[in-house]
Amino acid sequence: MHCGTGMQASGRGSKVAVLDTIHGAAVIARKMVESGLQAEAIEVYHHTPNLASFDLVVAPVHLAPGNPALAQAKKGKVRIITHHQAVGELLGGREDAAIEVFEVTGTHSKTSTALLLALMLSRQKKVLSHTTRGLEIWQDGIGRLLEMGLSITPGNVIHAREVALAQGVQALICEISLGGTGLADYGIITGLSGDYLIANATKWASTAKLQMLSLAKRGAKILANIDARLSPDVSFARGGRVYARPDRLIFAKEEVHLDLGRDLDFMGYETAIAGAAAAADLVGIPRSEIVQALTGFDGFSGRMKIKRLPNQTFFDSSNSGLKVRDVERALDRASGSDLFVVVGEDGETVCEGMNIPALSELLRQRKSEMAKLIIVGERLVPLAEELGAATAKNLQQGLEMAQKDCPKRLLSCVKCFR
Repeated sequence: MHCGTGMQASGRGSKVAVLDTIHGAAVIARKMVESGLQAEAIEVYHHTPNLASFDLVVAPVHLAPGNPALAQAKKGKVRIITHHQAVGELLGGREDAAIEVFEVTGTHSKTSTALLLALMLSRQKKVLSHTTRGLEIWQDGIGRLLEMGLSITPGNVIHAREVALAQGVQALICEISLGGTGLADYGIITGLSGDYLIANATKWASTAKLQMLSLAKRGAKILANIDARLSPDVSFARGGRVYARPDRLIFAKEEVHLDLGRDLDFMGYETAIAGAAAAADLVGIPRSEIVQALTGFDGFSGRMKIKRLPNQTFFDSSNSGLKVRDVERALDRASGSDLFVVVGEDGETVCEGMNIPALSELLRQRKSEMAKLIIVGERLVPLAEELGAATAKNLQQGLEMAQKDCPKRLLSCVKCFR
């Protein structure tokens, strides 16, 4: 189990410091205490704890190496493992062997891949998905929200697994930031393109996401986007073994007809369709049922979902993974007369904000296409006067302001946790 380099090597009487209470330290520490370890969750952003008495430190991969607590642990030669590894070791002796576990990571398309996989698997199994949308139970292609507000930090896999056991599901699908925990029977890397720096710009996110491989248990199957340049059990996306076109799915040499919804933003979902279909196929879901699950599919809320109302067309592309390139594509998709745009970031609900300089430049270039612009978030306020834009503190306020003028076309593009 993870080569025995973490908690096992420290022993059950060891003292463990779990760093970063903002990103799941408390739930990991609590599970450790239940397992017989002396564990303490420690906040590391506003004070420097003394870690001299600890035998093991558990730190998130995004914590900067210069953080005083982490630097102190390294100087004292205390063993350090990641949150991902700790969760994998804590849950490794699983009592849920009957549950197939899927973990999804990557630089893009994680949520959509996880949700589409749940949609497909639920035709034969009872499924629990844990994504940025929350915990959802899926049966017969229909999802039911159980709980929202959970982040996709690895510590929350512990809670998701507990809910999966309580609900008696056959499959658990977890979207995880920055890598896998090693619990997965099937690990999915949605892609490594559009890489970005983490840990105070000292490492690439792709390096952390490759924990999906380094922590994988024996016998696990790995599926990866062709852009990851890996040698997985199954590759997907154009150029891979499984890929999608607007009217068909290709499994190696077999083509199966697709009948997607007319409003689906295919380019935005191409990777997710291919990745989910590859995983469902590997599990043994008949290809005829995979394509049937996709019949009429026109997107998930917040992910370029088009809602046609009696007097308005609403383009919903507000989600936690939103990037500037997504805003640009959404503007292309929603282009037309009387377009109102609500765009920006809800700083209270996301950890990693938008690239403000790039977004500002895009809005300058495209402002003439908008009948009205409402920008969300404090970091964009200085741009309001230049662009003649209104300002809102969050997504809800921005949409309320826009709706007062009854626009015929409304685009929502705010990076936020929903």
